[in-house]
Amino acid sequence: MSVFIVTATHTDDDYKRPYVSTETEMATSREDAVLLAVGFYLDRLDGGYWFDHYDPSGFSKIVEQHRSNPNTLMSALLEYFERDPEDLFAGEYVPEILRVTISESENIPSDVEPTLSTIDEISRYIKEELGKD
Repeated sequence: MSVFIVTATHTDDDYKRPYVSTETEMATSREDAVLLAVGFYLDRLDGGYWFDHYDPSGFSKIVEQHRSNPNTLMSALLEYFERDPEDLFAGEYVPEILRVTISESENIPSDVEPTLSTIDEISRYIKEELGKD
């Protein structure tokens, strides 16, 4: 089973101390991964700040053109954001304030394994404690 890993890298536009953080989500289908990626971009634009500085007509055109088919709309928006025709995600002091990537893996990422192990340990502990009564 393939797993799609969507990673958003946020960089604060601070010329003295740029701060980088990442968010990661997993999806089991390409369509869900595209939806998550578009969600990361839309979260950044939600305040409307970036559209104050750039012409949003390209964005609006895509939405109008594909509104009736959500899968096509999400794919078109992802392509629009990845192409970044209006430099929506360019900072003044850093080249990119947001970068979203989608990668595919045949396995669960290794960093999930310790969490699954902890869940198993807690589950065993709960079963043992419930069995003492």
